[in-house]
Amino acid sequence: MQLCIHAHGIDLTERIKRQVYEKLDLALDRLEQQITSISIYLVDTNGPLLGRIDKACRIVVQIENQEPLIVEDCDESVDVVIERTTDRLGVAACQRFEALYGKQKKIHRLLSYENLNLPHEGFVEHDPV
Repeated sequence: MQLCIHAHGIDLTERIKRQVYEKLDLALDRLEQQITSISIYLVDTNGPLLGRIDKACRIVVQIENQEPLIVEDCDESVDVVIERTTDRLGVAACQRFEALYGKQKKIHRLLSYENLNLPHEGFVEHDPV
């Protein structure tokens, strides 16, 4: 899997990189095997002006044979925008995982239960006479 962090107008410190890696690891745990690349874009849209909601984070996750997951958010703090965007990514990844695999698992469980040949509840099996 390829991971790229792009920063424009934001000092990409080791602390910020570590925060991004840790949050992505948690958010994308279920889809890890299907992910081909992740791109994170951190941008200070207004430059050095203080007190404005001008830090933007956009995360693009390429998933094998699927449409990409794209999540973005803005805040006045880089830490908060990373936290919030990766949290939203985690929700989107869970929804995608359920959409891709939830139905298959339900069908598999149903078929597995039917293959047990258990008697229906309330019915007593009798030997043929």
